[in-house]
Amino acid sequence: MIEDFTRKGSFLNRDGKARSNSGSHSNKKLCFVSTDKNFLMELLIKLSDLKDCYFVKLTAEPKDGMYLGRCFFTSDQLVGEYWAKYKLHPKLMCNIQDDDFSKSFRDKVMSYD
Repeated sequence: MIEDFTRKGSFLNRDGKARSNSGSHSNKKLCFVSTDKNFLMELLIKLSDLKDCYFVKLTAEPKDGMYLGRCFFTSDQLVGEYWAKYKLHPKLMCNIQDDDFSKSFRDKVMSYD
């Protein structure tokens, strides 16, 4: 299963079917958090096999036992539909990150305290 991903920095990456078509993707991404790395990896592989999935990635190392997965789709509509599908899943926390909104905050040094 790990062999289905390519390591790039602190993430394990996998292209989706839509990326091979050289299409574009939404700047909103579906983010998952799970303590079950194998479950999350299997889910990301499944999602990457969808015709409208552009790209998935998974943190290579956990933060306090939690793994972060991200999925990029070809449209905002699909991001919302898959969020609605997985938001109540018992093995996941699921949210949408809007990169257009959050990019202005990325370079600011902030403390969690």
